[in-house]
Amino acid sequence: AGAFDAPISEHMTAAVTTCSRSSTVEDVMQLMTNGRFRHVPVVEDGSLAGLVSIGDVVKRRIAAVEAEHQAMRDYITMA
Repeated sequence: AGAFDAPISEHMTAAVTTCSRSSTVEDVMQLMTNGRFRHVPVVEDGSLAGLVSIGDVVKRRIAAVEAEHQAMRDYITMA
């Protein structure tokens, strides 16, 4: 409850870390892990182009692992 009495600056990151559209999922995961961020703004030409959340990163990573798993199963089946 005390959080509502504090200025927003106490809850937000002052030096915002950003990524670009060309950043990989691994790059963004590293930024989030190192900075303990749940969201990373995507900036292009000095303007906000989007926002990547931890949910976006996890979803993409799970899809990649599942695709790799299926590829391995297909390889084993064909061998």
